[in-house]
Amino acid sequence: AVEPGASPGSDPLDLLRASGGAALGTGVLVFSLTAIITSFIGFVLALTDFFADALRPSEGGASDSADKQEDSELIKVRDFALTLILPLAVACYDPTLFFQAIDKAGAFGVSMLFGFLPAWLALSRRAMESPVLAQQPGMLGGYVRGPLVPGGILILVLVAGGALAVVAQNALELLAGAS
Repeated sequence: AVEPGASPGSDPLDLLRASGGAALGTGVLVFSLTAIITSFIGFVLALTDFFADALRPSEGGASDSADKQEDSELIKVRDFALTLILPLAVACYDPTLFFQAIDKAGAFGVSMLFGFLPAWLALSRRAMESPVLAQQPGMLGGYVRGPLVPGGILILVLVAGGALAVVAQNALELLAGAS
């Protein structure tokens, strides 16, 4: 992530907009804004639903339908306030905190999500299935399906170990930077 106030030209989107002419610049801007808007909409919808579920009042509430309608609107306002005001306050307090959080979360989240978990799931799936392609004359086509990805357990262990090594390296960098 490029921190605010960094040297001009260090933002990859600025470089792309400047190098391709007006049409490419406009396309990059539209794509970027669309990505930000859809992420924001998803964030707001998911977090307001979370707060609505987590803070749901007990079932012995108001009996009049007008009171229920008014309570429902107040609950929606509460959920939107919880969703938007706290992040806005944190962003106003320290605008660079978002970039720091993305840097920290990216190393751990991406390594676990795209490195360790797929290898672990493939290993567990292979433990339940036949590990080799075996000829079965009575079966349709004459073969039993083997593993989808070649390489065996060694490759999967190396992938998972590499992801864990990246997580460990980033954790050590964080700990060394904190002291």
